[in-house]
Amino acid sequence: MKRFLLSLMVLLNIWILVGCSSAPAAEAPAAYEQLSSSVAAPSGGAAAGGDVAFLANSSPTAGDQASAPAASTEATGVASSVLDSRKIIRSAYLRIEAKEVLDALNTATRLSDQVGGYVVSSRTWHVDNLPYATLSFAVPVDRFEEALTQTRSLGDVQDENVSSQDVTSQFVDLEARIVNLEATAARIRTFLDETKNVAEALNVNRELSTVESELEVLKGQRNALGQQTAFSTVNIDFVPVPLVVTTEEVLETVQTWSPLLTFNAALDVLLALARIGLDMFIWVLTLGLPLLLIVGLLWLIVRRLMRIRLGTVA
Repeated sequence: MKRFLLSLMVLLNIWILVGCSSAPAAEAPAAYEQLSSSVAAPSGGAAAGGDVAFLANSSPTAGDQASAPAASTEATGVASSVLDSRKIIRSAYLRIEAKEVLDALNTATRLSDQVGGYVVSSRTWHVDNLPYATLSFAVPVDRFEEALTQTRSLGDVQDENVSSQDVTSQFVDLEARIVNLEATAARIRTFLDETKNVAEALNVNRELSTVESELEVLKGQRNALGQQTAFSTVNIDFVPVPLVVTTEEVLETVQTWSPLLTFNAALDVLLALARIGLDMFIWVLTLGLPLLLIVGLLWLIVRRLMRIRLGTVA
């Protein structure tokens, strides 16, 4: 009779777990599988494992019998509360043309602090002596529109993109799985009080550790998702206003004549020619002197040989 009640309880809990969670049945906690296999094992094979025999022979308490409907009610309540407040991840991208890029960057940095947010990343660089900057900051979701409005006033908005992602179903799934795993962990803890020896206690504690590890992973995912929905991200690229030169300005520059500018240009050419001439002299002196020495030495040797030959003939 006890085995029948325990089997019925386990099957009921597994059914509740599958119904409350949208995850596949293959992701059910290991503790459920261990409990189910322990109950289904025959009495003859149960002697091979102390944990199986212990879990199969344990009497369901009143708390165990009430845990399944309690977990179901709690999971349903969590799902309803989450669905009432949708979980939305919002983000925005703006490309802003500013007359003073660095001033606009500093203003946006102060803005992120004024709306209760924080700077995620910031970068500045120069191209052709023109400053560029990029900024990414997080802002509380309830002040997202306010931050966008103030950001648009920093310059001429060339490009803007606002996106939203509904992650309510993922959040509901995580909450339901956490509730069910917490109920499973609480039920396994009750078996620790009924262990008869060290081996049984170690086996039950191992199953409890497995469930608690899965529980910590799910809680981490839930916290990360909650952080993303609590804060929205604003990404900004600041670009300088391009320099525009009119035709009139070009003509004025070409037609303007200045004797001083002409003298300076001629002086620059003269100095350039002088540098070229000096460079050529240095090259000739550096390369020609060793050649002259070699040619002179050869000439002296030939002259000496010719004198020796003439003396011999005489």
